[in-house]
Amino acid sequence: MKDYTIRFKDCSIYYEMHENKTKPTLVFLHGYTSSLNVFESIIVTFKKDYQLLLIDLPGHGKSGVSSAVGFKDMPEIMKSILDYQEISSAYFLGVDVGSLVAQGFGHIYPEHVNALVSVGSYSIYHDSCKKVSNEHVFSNALLSFKWLFAFKKYLHHYANIAAITETGLTKFKTSQTQFKRSGLKAYKGLNRFYKWDKPTKHYPIYVVCGEFEEEVIKDASIQFEQKVPNALLEGFNKSKRVVFLDQPRLFIEHVQTFLKSHLK
Repeated sequence: MKDYTIRFKDCSIYYEMHENKTKPTLVFLHGYTSSLNVFESIIVTFKKDYQLLLIDLPGHGKSGVSSAVGFKDMPEIMKSILDYQEISSAYFLGVDVGSLVAQGFGHIYPEHVNALVSVGSYSIYHDSCKKVSNEHVFSNALLSFKWLFAFKKYLHHYANIAAITETGLTKFKTSQTQFKRSGLKAYKGLNRFYKWDKPTKHYPIYVVCGEFEEEVIKDASIQFEQKVPNALLEGFNKSKRVVFLDQPRLFIEHVQTFLKSHLK
């Protein structure tokens, strides 16, 4: 494994590469409050068949925090990384907001996306974001209070919706250890992705949803499959948002099947 840090505007972005130039590239993008370490238990299997690229999103993990750089900039950040590594196209696996930025990348640079595995997230198109946002108005107000006065409880909230098993919870909490209050800045400008009406390319998308996911995300996942061409939804029993923390073996098997069916 090799680690790198690049500069984007006034922010440092950390990423890791498990190099294998003869294999297709699979890019991992974690969710909010987490880090690339959340994928630790599954990359062992994937690196046998893929070259792996794992990125810490702005304000997360070992990446920097900046009021000028956030999730909205990830398409350009990822393009810079792929260009530097001489990667012409890749497969993407995004969790939560990681799926949103992968879709944003796919909208701006469609020729560089082969397929997407979307975990615990929703489409950036067809007003799905508005429905999710409206449903979270009250809970976000309570989270703002925790962010200010009970930060540990704030982090626990996201861990609690990520996994249901003790092992899964422990792994997610471990991936949160470097997240600070200032990481919330990364959300600024995310609605950039919500202003686009339709995809610029209909690449294959495997939509993954846990049995104990929030109802609003479940509904959005169904809409994802119904309204986005080439999207396929699958639910996983006994799991929450970050499905692979609760059902790693089953998740790996199904994702491998999906990716291999769309190899280029």
